[in-house]
Amino acid sequence: MILRCLGGSVLFVSGNSPVLTYRDAYPDISEYGLIGDCHSSALVSRCGSIDWCCMPRFDSDFCFGRLLDWEKGGYCLMSPVQPAESTQRRYVENTLVLETLFRSSSGEIRLLDCFTMRIGGRERPHRQLLRIVEGIHGEMELLLRVVPRFDHGETQPWIRRYDKGYYCAIGSNHGLVISTEVDLSVARKHDLESTITLHAGERVHLSVSFMPPESLDAGSPERVDANELDHRLDETIAWWRDWASRCCVELSDGTSVRQSAIVLKALTNAPTGAIIAAPTASLPETFGGSRNWDYRYSWIRDSCFAVRSL
Repeated sequence: MILRCLGGSVLFVSGNSPVLTYRDAYPDISEYGLIGDCHSSALVSRCGSIDWCCMPRFDSDFCFGRLLDWEKGGYCLMSPVQPAESTQRRYVENTLVLETLFRSSSGEIRLLDCFTMRIGGRERPHRQLLRIVEGIHGEMELLLRVVPRFDHGETQPWIRRYDKGYYCAIGSNHGLVISTEVDLSVARKHDLESTITLHAGERVHLSVSFMPPESLDAGSPERVDANELDHRLDETIAWWRDWASRCCVELSDGTSVRQSAIVLKALTNAPTGAIIAAPTASLPETFGGSRNWDYRYSWIRDSCFAVRSL
């Protein structure tokens, strides 16, 4: 089976345990959408793959990082098995909740991605990546894969099963709690995956939360049910809209300006107010070249530009 994705690149999928590799090139960075909670951030591709995510801080080692190494970096995928005939993306109005619509001749599904927000999150964030996919009409076969990697891709995690669709992944100084209604299976000892058929009106949640390994060793963490996850989505939308409502823009293109301000807010470290230069590390300007900087810090020059824009 072949999945077509960004810019005509081809993803090769074989058997029941797909291994995805790009034949031509990595996706352009412009093909990714940003989500975050003012502590952490992630980049989501048009295919529904999270290819970059650092928790619990912007400058932490990544837990999904195939943006830098397609084979070793790890990712979190929620994507139609058959190629979607059309894909549309937008942010839910005045929020940083990313909405992706996949359409095919058999049906239509909607994927919502966010980091959950709450009042008091500056000191007590959920540290939770939330993905919710729902059937709009018809049906569609969906592939779920969670491939965590730690220590800059060097460490493959130990997977522990608590219950149906409830796991943790531990490696180095990282721990992730992974939960969904779907019965995931362990693939290649270090990954989780499942294929489901989603019908109109059905909703599937996937939660990935950071927790220190020493806390996970103490026992099974309390599981967050689907109703609470729906509440957290609503709370996140309300939180962003409340913040955006304070941005008064009297311009014809006020919507774009407001969304740009939301992005700058997402890049702001909540405990200090510092704005990071970018949510990712970088590659040299030329292959094997210099200027291989890590932009997940607040640089004086960039901070001055950011403050002026605000």
